Formats: sequence, C-alpha cells, structure tokens
Amino acid sequence: MEIIKNPHIDFLGKAKYFVALSVLLIAAGVFWIVSGHLLYGVEFSGGTQLVLQFQATPDVDRIRDAVAKVSPGAVIQTYGDPKANKVLVRISQEAPEADLDAPARAVRQALADSYSQNPVTESSSEIVGPLVGAELRQKAVLLTGLGLLFQLIYIAWRFKGGVWGASATIAALHDVLVCLAFLAFFRFEITLNVIAALLTLVGYSVNDTIVIFDRARENLLHRRKDSMAKLLNDSLNQTLTRTIISNGTTFLAVLGLFLFGGEVLRGFGFTMVVGIVVGTYSTLFIAVPLVNWWSLRQAPSAKPARAA
Repeated sequence: MEIIKNPHIDFLGKAKYFVALSVLLIAAGVFWIVSGHLLYGVEFSGGTQLVLQFQATPDVDRIRDAVAKVSPGAVIQTYGDPKANKVLVRISQEAPEADLDAPARAVRQALADSYSQNPVTESSSEIVGPLVGAELRQKAVLLTGLGLLFQLIYIAWRFKGGVWGASATIAALHDVLVCLAFLAFFRFEITLNVIAALLTLVGYSVNDTIVIFDRARENLLHRRKDSMAKLLNDSLNQTLTRTIISNGTTFLAVLGLFLFGGEVLRGFGFTMVVGIVVGTYSTLFIAVPLVNWWSLRQAPSAKPARAA
C-alpha cells in the first residue's frame, strides 16, 4: 500500500530549516528550564502531595489562605476534571520521620477549621523524602544516558560505521530535549510516568531511523555510482509510506491516551504525543542529514577532470 506514490521530496534540501527550528526550540527550552520553570513531581522534589475532593466546587483562593497558615509556599491547583471538585496540594516541607503524615494531617485540619462550609469528602496523600527524590532524579538521568549510549554502540556495530550510530543517537537525544522543552513550556510535571515516556521514545524514535538506514545500506550495495545525498534522499522517499503508516497509527493511539487517559496518564500521553511528532521529523531532517553531512566531510577533495 502506498499513501504517496513515487514521492520525490527533497528532504535533505529542507533539512536546514528543521535544524534551525530544533536549535531554537532546544535553546528556548534550556533557557526556560534554567529559569526554574521545569516542574518536578513529588517523586523527584520530595515532600507531600495531597489530592482532596470537596463536597462542592472548591474556592482555590480560600483553600490557599487556609493551607498557608500551616504550610507557607504550598502549591495549590485544580486537579483533573473541574466537575470532580478535586484540588492538588503539594507541600515541599520535609515530614518528620516519627510522623510522616503530619503535614497532610495539618492541611486537612486547617481546611476543616477555616473552610468548613465545603468539607473534604475524600483525600489521598503521597509522601517522598528529599533523599529519595534526589536519588530518583540521578537514576532517571543515568537511565536515559545509558539508553542513548548502548543505542549508539549497537547501531555503530550493526551498520559497521560510527556515523550511523552517532546520527541516530543525536536524533534521539534531540527528541528528549525537545520533549523536555515542551513539558516546561506547558507546565507539565516531571514524574515517573514522564520518565517512562522519555525512555520509550529513546527506543521508539530510533526504530524508524534504523529502517531508513537499512534501506540506505541496501541502496549503497547496488548503486555505488550515485552520490550519498541521492541515495539517502531516495531511501527516505522509498520508506515514506511506511513512516506515515507506522508513526501515524502510533500517534493516534497516544493522542487517545492523552485525551481520555485521565489525569494520572496526562503527562505520559502528552510526552508521547510530542515525542512521536518530533521523532518523525528528527529521523527525516536530523539523523539522515547528519550522515550526509559526515560523508561530505570525509569525501576526498577531488579536482574537476579536464575535458579531453
């Protein structure tokens, strides 16, 4: 089945525009993250997180005033569907080891005293110590780095050339950085679910890259007289239908997960939606152009032949 029959798109010619777009996105994302706009879930930041369900529509300002009396600086925001009357309360202060539930209990008591006209009907709490949060952050970075490293080694060995592994790994790292930038822009928290999505994307985005690389390797064997740029561009066009079908169906699946998966999976779904889109264009306009760029650098400088 061919969605686009006999495409002749000049992917390599358009790569410079997408590279510029990626550089702008990553630079803006790094600036936004360094400015302190990247939010960490309670798993990484440490502290106590409560999800409180109220009898009627909650007044966030009243709740914030009540909670500030026992926990200044607490983050308070609506949670999930507004019709569910739920509010998320995140307390950064460390709970005493002898009574880990003390901050959560103090918040519930403050709400009962200062906002009794709208009582809490249901609550859940999650408690993580600061040492555990720091350790989880280190492990998340380590796992992502190891995933990229082993990916580079395997692809370089499988394709008998370091440029193939390096290009695929740079494209995968690009996908992770762009996803982090979008998470910071749209104020999504970095949770364990989001880390799982990023690790999934490290493996998924390279899958499409390997398929195109494999087609390019086949073309190299049978069309030795053609330039590397033409071989790579033809390989992208030959696998374009496969890319559209494979990544398109995956995109629809994760889009449904993002829209209908509920609050718990919203961060995971958002990361996957962004990652599938970014992973598709990074394969077409980042990974393959890097191979072509390297081949041009390695090509010996030859003087034009004189006419006989």
